[in-house]
Amino acid sequence: MYKHIKIYHFRNKCLCRVIVSVPYIIVLLRYTFMYLVSMRSRSCSMLTNACLVLLALLPLVARSNEIKPCPGDTRGDRRCNHDPTHRVCAKIGVTGTSFWEFTGQRSWCGSVSNYGDQNDGKLRCPPENPTWCICKWATAKWIKGEGCNERIQFDCEATDVCNLKASYADFNVDLEPAHDCMMQKCKEQWDACPESEPQARSFHTRDFLEARNLQF
Repeated sequence: MYKHIKIYHFRNKCLCRVIVSVPYIIVLLRYTFMYLVSMRSRSCSMLTNACLVLLALLPLVARSNEIKPCPGDTRGDRRCNHDPTHRVCAKIGVTGTSFWEFTGQRSWCGSVSNYGDQNDGKLRCPPENPTWCICKWATAKWIKGEGCNERIQFDCEATDVCNLKASYADFNVDLEPAHDCMMQKCKEQWDACPESEPQARSFHTRDFLEARNLQF
């Protein structure tokens, strides 16, 4: 992830230089962060702490960019990492799915996308690409009702598995059923997640509005 961090003095200034290498970043593959602060040497510890915080955040950026697009989603770049809850790429556009029954939502799959982006006019989660970035709460409710069987299908490479693993409730819905199933169906990604502090609560947006037949 990163090659080195170096704190040193130059002409009464404290310099923090962090060289990183982050995969899948479009603009640059290598970033050099230069922080030049006019302070005396005794204040360098503060700058060191700031650099360490920066380094701690870099793995999150990298993992976010490693998530592949969810093929049937038609929002933006199709990745399930743009808000706290739409993190699971699941096949909900297949015939006979129980997703809508157990989440209390109306199906939008097969309808025309109109989010004001480059995907307008395309069909949402159509039969040939039935996946969609669904909410964590909806994932848990679906699995709790259906069970973790062959009818529950995820695109593991397009799912932010680590985000789900670090979350324990979403809109007051216990995510334990989602955890238990995800660790089976996306074991490789689940096992690769670092240990992290749990997110006490996260919120959903578009699916929440669609479930209540509201405009968004």
